[in-house]
Amino acid sequence: MSRRVFVTTTPSHRNATDLFADRWASDLSELAPGLPSGGLPGFRADPRPGQAAAHLGVNGRFDGYDVLELGPLEGAHTCQLEALGAKSITAVESNSEAFLKSLIVKNIAGLNRSTFLLGDVSRHLEAPGPRYDLIFCCGILYHMLDPLELIRLAAARTDRIFIWTHYFREERRLRRHVSHQVDHEGLRLSLHELTYEDRKLATFWGGNREKTRWMELPDLIRVLAHHGLSETTIITDDPDFVNGPAVTLAARRPAKPD
Repeated sequence: MSRRVFVTTTPSHRNATDLFADRWASDLSELAPGLPSGGLPGFRADPRPGQAAAHLGVNGRFDGYDVLELGPLEGAHTCQLEALGAKSITAVESNSEAFLKSLIVKNIAGLNRSTFLLGDVSRHLEAPGPRYDLIFCCGILYHMLDPLELIRLAAARTDRIFIWTHYFREERRLRRHVSHQVDHEGLRLSLHELTYEDRKLATFWGGNREKTRWMELPDLIRVLAHHGLSETTIITDDPDFVNGPAVTLAARRPAKPD
């Protein structure tokens, strides 16, 4: 916020969420009674953290896992990842407002194994740091100007990655995308560039660049395999999803033979 605000009413979590009134993406009523409703149901109803645990966890949980979450937005999935037993969660968010909201959510939910960091996910991955048992990459890959580099960096830091993303295919509603042929470590791929038109809106939840590049689904699977994450399971593929085709997938590095 750009100005100092003194709150003189009775202290409450609602006072904190009201600092960003009408600018929440999440349904906060899932988090606690009396908080605003109507947003995305990420705290409880969203199945994706559970899908990640089912395919990449142990017995449907993340007990003992050190998790890196890319783009947590407001921390809804972070809450689920903690509830699924993750030992630690490092959640990296580039949007400064979303980062502050995540801290509010952390306080309300009582998260004690999650750390939110403000900054660029690619810069986090390319800096020296630990390996992670899982990278949770939900709703961010299609916002990247260089999604190929993100996959390369992520694959160097984990043996398991969960991805939910839009992808490109030829259809009328995606006609604003401009296609480019690129080379990635000997792979000839197509990327489809989109310029954001709503970047100045208060409810913009896109990437930190003016443009983004979408991958095609077969290319996404090829690039994951190229970087060693060759055991890929497509959990759901919804070509008719709102705003563009979307896929949920789990990818892992094959186990080394004994």
